[in-house]
Amino acid sequence: MTPPVFRPKYTYALHEGGSHPVQGSGPADPVEATDEAGKAGRVRLADLDTHLHCSVVGTCLTDAELRKVVGAFVDLGDASELQVHHEAVRLAGTHAQAARALHKALDRRYDPVVKRFAKARDEQAIETLWHDCLRRGEVPGAYWAVLSHRHTGPSLRQHVFGEVHMLSHLMGTSTRTDIRQRVALEADNATLRAQLEQLQGRYHRLVDSHDRLEQAHQLLAVASKDARERLASLASPGAPREQDASWVALQTERRERAESTALHTAGENQRLREDLAHMHTELQRLADEVQASNTQWHHLLDADSDTASPVVSSLRGLRILYVGGRPSSAVAIREFVERAEGELRRHDGGLEDRKGQLASAIAWADRVMFPVDCIDHDSATNLKHQCTRLGIPFTPLRTASITSFIAGLAQAAKAAHADAPAPAPSHFCLRHG
Repeated sequence: MTPPVFRPKYTYALHEGGSHPVQGSGPADPVEATDEAGKAGRVRLADLDTHLHCSVVGTCLTDAELRKVVGAFVDLGDASELQVHHEAVRLAGTHAQAARALHKALDRRYDPVVKRFAKARDEQAIETLWHDCLRRGEVPGAYWAVLSHRHTGPSLRQHVFGEVHMLSHLMGTSTRTDIRQRVALEADNATLRAQLEQLQGRYHRLVDSHDRLEQAHQLLAVASKDARERLASLASPGAPREQDASWVALQTERRERAESTALHTAGENQRLREDLAHMHTELQRLADEVQASNTQWHHLLDADSDTASPVVSSLRGLRILYVGGRPSSAVAIREFVERAEGELRRHDGGLEDRKGQLASAIAWADRVMFPVDCIDHDSATNLKHQCTRLGIPFTPLRTASITSFIAGLAQAAKAAHADAPAPAPSHFCLRHG
């Protein structure tokens, strides 16, 4: 697609000290000519080195603000955000009125921060305020306040520029990691929702079958009771003796058949109740995993949140051994743990890694987690046995997906929050007994 051609609203004549609109070339300039930065003794945006304009425009102003300010000087049309950014950087270094308008927009947006930095009287105080804002995540306002402060020297200005430049690289890396984790979470969510729909359909079918069998059981119970009463009346001393013996045998057979059917129905009814209870438990487990996955997904998308989720808080400084699993989901799980400042090691359970290394890996870990669908029964039994001996808590996971991993962490964090007693560490040596 060919980028749109910008059509300036004014015709500019270049002079020394900047460009100015030619008289009669367009409407009156909406920006006032008063130089507020000069009156306050601060450095104007136009006076900064041009290599700083890109970082100031890109870091300190939103796309909507840029489009509003630049649109007063250039006909943007359907220009993209990147093209608006380039035009703003160009105007900041070549057009005095546009640079003054951008300066005013920055001052309006970050007025409280600029006033806080205005109290600093030397570079050391400015640098202290900058690092304090950097720790709290208040980068855009502090960046503009430092660059426009009259006591900021070239070395400090270049140092702050370098830190903001590196932050942009870190944000790019973090965004790529978030995208990978979001893709994995979306795939797990889709799979779990499909399984949940299947289980709900089966659950409703079982409920309908249970109701039909319950009605049949009641009808058979009524028929059996009626047959018993009629047989009792026939066997009573006052019953008429002219009844045919074959009729009595027929009623007895019917009664026995009704009782047999009733017993079979009762057994089938009990089996259906057990299936319903199992299905209810499975539905609740899947619902918990979907809820944990959705909670973590929204937490990853909410990059401005200052409060970490309980799952992320529980991972900080935790060493996790992940045994088994699939390589495709192991990458997303590792990135998730490392993003939360935890540490994860993976052992494949003995496929390629030696089983003899499992004991030392367990002793290193604070918690052991393994998916039951990607590890053989003997390895799982051995793993539980060694964790019990060493006093290391372990969490079996339903599947090898990142959703099951997050649900297991949420369950462990909930147990820890409830002050569940942890097993005492064992001094048993696996090598020497």
